[in-house]
Amino acid sequence: MKIYFVTVNEFKAKEVPYFLRESGVDLQVVDLPIQEILNIDLSVIIKDKVLKAYREFGRPCVVEHGGLMIDALKGLPGGLSKVVWDTIGDKICNFLGRADSRAATAQSVIGYCDGQRIHIFIGETRGTIAECSRGAYKFQWDPIFIPDGQDKTYAELGFPDKCKYSQAAEAWRQLLSHLRGSR
Repeated sequence: MKIYFVTVNEFKAKEVPYFLRESGVDLQVVDLPIQEILNIDLSVIIKDKVLKAYREFGRPCVVEHGGLMIDALKGLPGGLSKVVWDTIGDKICNFLGRADSRAATAQSVIGYCDGQRIHIFIGETRGTIAECSRGAYKFQWDPIFIPDGQDKTYAELGFPDKCKYSQAAEAWRQLLSHLRGSR
C-alpha cells in the first residue's frame, strides 16, 4: 500500500515514517506547501487543507495538523497552536496562573482524501503544560507538553521516545486501520 503524505514540515517527514515502520506501507512524502486557514478547530483546518492538497497534487493523499488544547484557556490555542508558538514560543506557559489547571490535550488530526470523500482521524494525548520550556527536541510546543505518566516534556524525551505517547501515532494507526478495512 502506498500513501502520499503532503507536508513541508521536516519533523513530520521524520516522525511519520517511524510510526509506519512496521506497517508495510510505502510512504511517499510530498513536499508541497498548502496554505492553511486559521481556525481553532483542527478538523475544520484539516478538511480545507486535504481538499486543497488533493486538488494540487491530483491523487489520493494525506495531511496532518496538530494542536495543543489547554484546559484553563478553554481549548486555546487549538488549531492556532503553530501561529501562537511561532509568535510567542514558551511564553505561553506564563498565560497560566498559579491557581490555574495546567492540564492540556495534544491533538493530531489527519485528513485523507480519496477523491470522493474526506476521512478524518483524531489522536489525542492528555498531559500538562510545563512551567517553562525544557528539552532539546524543538518540534513546535514539544518543550512545554508533558504527557500523562511522564515527568519529562516531549522535547526532553526526544525522538523517538516521545512516539510512545504521540497523538500523531494514534491518528496514523486509525488511518491505517481504515485503509486496510476498505480494501
